[in-house]
Amino acid sequence: MAMSLPQGQIPVQCQLCEGDPKVKWKCLDCDLLMCSKCKDKIHSKFKSEKNHRIIDIKDVGQQSNMIKGVDQQEKEISGHQQAGKPSSPTNVELINIKEYKTKMVNIRFLAVSLDGSLWIGDGDEDEIFHLFKSYTALQNVKLVGDKVKVISRLNIEVFDIAVSPTNDILLATGGRRLKQIKTGSNKVTDSIYCEDIHDLSGLCSVHVTKDGRVIVGGDNVVVVMDTDGKHLTRYEEDENNQQIFDATIWSITSTLNGNIFVAQPYSNLKVVVLGKRDVINNYTGHPSINRQRRFTPLSVITTPMDHVIVADYNYHTLHILDNTGHLLTTYNTKDRGIAYPRSLVITMEGPFSVLYIGCDMTFIKSSDTGKLYKMNIIGC
Repeated sequence: MAMSLPQGQIPVQCQLCEGDPKVKWKCLDCDLLMCSKCKDKIHSKFKSEKNHRIIDIKDVGQQSNMIKGVDQQEKEISGHQQAGKPSSPTNVELINIKEYKTKMVNIRFLAVSLDGSLWIGDGDEDEIFHLFKSYTALQNVKLVGDKVKVISRLNIEVFDIAVSPTNDILLATGGRRLKQIKTGSNKVTDSIYCEDIHDLSGLCSVHVTKDGRVIVGGDNVVVVMDTDGKHLTRYEEDENNQQIFDATIWSITSTLNGNIFVAQPYSNLKVVVLGKRDVINNYTGHPSINRQRRFTPLSVITTPMDHVIVADYNYHTLHILDNTGHLLTTYNTKDRGIAYPRSLVITMEGPFSVLYIGCDMTFIKSSDTGKLYKMNIIGC
C-alpha cells in the first residue's frame, strides 16, 4: 500500500516514539513505520536488525509487489517441503522495556483489568516463607511512572486468575469451584462456575475466551463452560480412551480458531493443544534449546495475531507457536535482561501490543524480589 498522504490527511506517526509525524522508513520484517531518529537509535538495537529489510516509505508499494512475487515463487518451489509445517518464522522483538520492582518473591500470575490496572500475585498466603518482606498473596496495582502503586491487597491462596467480560476477577484457588471478586468490591465470594460439576477438584488454572466462555484446569481435566456456568466440553481422555493429562495444569489460553492451549510444566512437560473434541498437538520444546534443561512451560498467552507465547522458565525463553501449536520462533529474554519468566499477559494500548512478564526469584540466591516488566512486542 502506497504511503503518500492525500492533502489534508493527518500524517502517520512514528510507531516507535509515537510522536514524530515525519515517517521516513518502514521495516518490512517488523511491519513498523519509523522516523529517522528511531531507525538509528531504537531499531538499530534489535538483535536481528542486520537481517531486516528497511525501505523508504516512498518505495513501499513497489516493494510489496516484489515481495508478493518472490513469496509466491518460494511457495511454488518449496511447497512440498512446507506441507504440514508452520508458516515462516516470525521476527519478534521486545522494545521499550520497563522494569518494575515488586514486594513479591514470585509473580506467579498476571491479569489486566478493563480499567488498565493489573492483578499480580504469587498466590501463597503462608508468610513463613516471606520473612522480612512486606507481602500479600494478591494485589491490584497500577504502574505510575517507574513505581508499582498498590490499590488493594488480599492475603488468599490463589493459583491463577482471569478477567471476565464484565471485569469481575475469577480465581482458581485449588478447590472444586471458582471464586470471584466482583467489580468494585474487595470481597472474595463463590462464583457460578463449576458449581454443578461435583467430581471436579484441584482447580489451578482459569482462562476466559474472547466470547466469554470460561475454561478451567483441574486434576488431570479441562472443562469449558458458557457465560452462565453451563458445562459445555470436558477434556480428560483422548479418542483412544487414554488419559490426556498426568500432572497439574498450570496455565490455559485459547485461539480464535477455537483451539485451547494447556501448559503442563511438571511430570510430562508439554503444551497440549486441544481441538473441538480431542488433542490435535503436543509441543514439548525445541531440541536445540531444551537440551540440558527440561522444557518448563509455566505460562501461555495468545497474541493479537493469534499466535501463542509460551514462557519457558528454565531457559529464559519465549516460544512463539502458531494457532495449531507448531513452533514459529523463539526469543531469549535474558538477552534483554529478563530472567526466569514466570507469568505472561498481553493487552492492547492503542495500536500497540503490550506484553507484561512476571518473574520468579524464589530459587535465586539474591535479595531481589519478583520483577515485573512492561514492553511493546512486535512481530507476533
